[in-house]
Amino acid sequence: MQDPDLDPPADEPLPSRVVKWSRRSALGAVMTGMALGLQEVLEPPRETAIVVEVDADGEPHDLPIRLLLDPDDPSGSLCIVRRDPPPPVV
Repeated sequence: MQDPDLDPPADEPLPSRVVKWSRRSALGAVMTGMALGLQEVLEPPRETAIVVEVDADGEPHDLPIRLLLDPDDPSGSLCIVRRDPPPPVV
């Protein structure tokens, strides 16, 4: 019967033999570095879309300038300038 202290926890997956070899030996570290370098050079850069979420309910609507941008077509953007009435003359 094995000692339960020597067994790895059941939650963690066991590393593969390749991972053990690349971490334990100097040659493995060099080969891993070369593979990562080749991957960086040969693999095209990933273009991930940047998502910006804005809560429209929290916007103040009484600002003097309101800018509505159209990200797909910049010519469709809109700028609304609100002019306050002049103060009453007393």
